[in-house]
Amino acid sequence: MIDPDELSSRVAEVLGRRYALTPLGVKCTYPVFRGETDGAAPIFVKVGPKEEWTRTVNLLREIGDCGFFSRFLVDAPIEYRGSAVFVMEWRDSRIVFPEDMSDRQVENFVAGCVKLSDALQKAGGVLGMTSSAELAPERLYGIVADYAQRHRVAGRLLKGLLGIPAAERTFGSRPLAIIHGDFHSKNFGFSGDEFASVFDFDKLTQGLACMDLANALLERFSCFGLSAVTRRRLAERTRYIVSKSPWPREDFVIACNVVRFQFAARRIAKHPNSAWVALDILRRDRKIREFLACLD
Repeated sequence: MIDPDELSSRVAEVLGRRYALTPLGVKCTYPVFRGETDGAAPIFVKVGPKEEWTRTVNLLREIGDCGFFSRFLVDAPIEYRGSAVFVMEWRDSRIVFPEDMSDRQVENFVAGCVKLSDALQKAGGVLGMTSSAELAPERLYGIVADYAQRHRVAGRLLKGLLGIPAAERTFGSRPLAIIHGDFHSKNFGFSGDEFASVFDFDKLTQGLACMDLANALLERFSCFGLSAVTRRRLAERTRYIVSKSPWPREDFVIACNVVRFQFAARRIAKHPNSAWVALDILRRDRKIREFLACLD
């Protein structure tokens, strides 16, 4: 449990100024805060593993000229209860969901995704990025296939998912790229019409270059609380966003199918002995398939 007052004291020892820290109401892997004080700009504070601090610093040193990233305000990690404290400048930006993007925002969003992808490739050598075996499409498919074989009812329910051809659910010989890996609406922001900021690089991995953009869209298609009007608008904006991107339709199909198997594998890992998990997988899968319909 993080004590904001204790954490504030540790930050003050380094910055020479005490900030009032307010937890941010977002779901993050590690605790994050907004720091405020009189006479100075607000700061962003995050508590995470020491190795993550080093990795993030190295990453931002390589790609910081993108213009999407906050500047580190300390040259070395601040230690707090065995963890490292990230202290960065605060960047004002707001969430804009894909279905709410104007044409101008779409153009800037797609251009920003391409710029981010190009920058991440530059950093790949420095970070020593390699493919994640746990996220390999072939492994994900194997988890679902094994589960379906163990539970005959689940096997019948998941027949359509397991029937996706290998060419549409694996990377094949396509070149892989470094991707953000957790690119959703809470991890990027807009300032007016400008695509302004990207956050949270804890899950960098390898995949198709289009996968970050696809994930941002699929996050919304996966939601259950959207009205019919919103879903129609989301579908219309998705067609436009994909049409503006430099990546081929086939890559988006693969990206979508990989996400489908990622979700299925996660649910199976939590409940490997329940045949009825297949119903939960199908329920989410119907939403995600709406994305594929937009590509036709």
